[in-house]
Amino acid sequence: MKLKKSTLVLSLSLSLLSLSLSANAGKRYQVTSIPGYVVHGINTYNGQPIGDYSQVAPNVAMLSVQPSIEEIGVYQAGETESGTITPQTDRNSLVATTRSFLNFFNPGGEVDPNSINVPLGEIGNNVFGGSFTALDQRVATPEFPALGTGPALHRKKGVAANPTVGDWEKISGRMTVAKRRNGLGSTVYITVRDAFPHALYTLWDVGARNPLTSDEAGYAVPLGGLPNSITTDAKGCGSVKIELSYDLVRACEAGAESCTSYVSAFYHWDAQLYGGSPAATWAGTPTGVYAGNQMAFPTSGEVLVEPQTAFKPRRHGCKK
Repeated sequence: MKLKKSTLVLSLSLSLLSLSLSANAGKRYQVTSIPGYVVHGINTYNGQPIGDYSQVAPNVAMLSVQPSIEEIGVYQAGETESGTITPQTDRNSLVATTRSFLNFFNPGGEVDPNSINVPLGEIGNNVFGGSFTALDQRVATPEFPALGTGPALHRKKGVAANPTVGDWEKISGRMTVAKRRNGLGSTVYITVRDAFPHALYTLWDVGARNPLTSDEAGYAVPLGGLPNSITTDAKGCGSVKIELSYDLVRACEAGAESCTSYVSAFYHWDAQLYGGSPAATWAGTPTGVYAGNQMAFPTSGEVLVEPQTAFKPRRHGCKK
């Protein structure tokens, strides 16, 4: 099968990215390459922090709180809460929804108890149809309708409906930041591989405003502005190039307006987008129920662990 000329040019451009950036590194760009780290929530994997932000964002509690903020748990049949994923967790266990995020940001906040400790494929999707009666009405969709069936809400073939912990942890990724030496922004390349096929992700810049001051506060904004979405192909690969008006890997120091802590690849297992905040959906339900961080690219602080998965080949882009 022959590739279209435009597809071939894009593929070649991405394949040669590292080489071309290196050639210009001494002239126009300062290049930083950051591996992706699998996460189970905000700066957490197996219940332990991915990075230490105590020296660059000490007052952003969500980055270092213990117990950490989980956005997925392990399914526990018959229980009202999902379990914390640890090194001892059976990786064949199903991933399930959790209310850890809500417990931290809105203690005592209301959430439908039937949406907690639920395998991801059972959480369902918003549906607009003849029976639509509520903002957050959900339908657990079939994989594919029978031949001859009319228009209906359904999943594409090959979608990972109810992933296991092991499935969640297969993802690998790399982020390359080309900072312009004139200080006028940066170009960011992100590729994820072995993620969930035909899946919807959003990308977020998570960090601190007014770092290392009494006014320090956390933030999360769409990376590069809206839309900040990326979708994967049938093999779970997705790649994107993003132009920023600022330096993503700028120094975290007192006097700075802001400082990025990490970039998040945020998985929407309900296959829906909810605008400019990762913290709430259309009907006010938080992460951990419909979506959650699956991969983080730390840009500051001290990384405490090795990447859980190897990103190979190292060049950006996906095979067509």
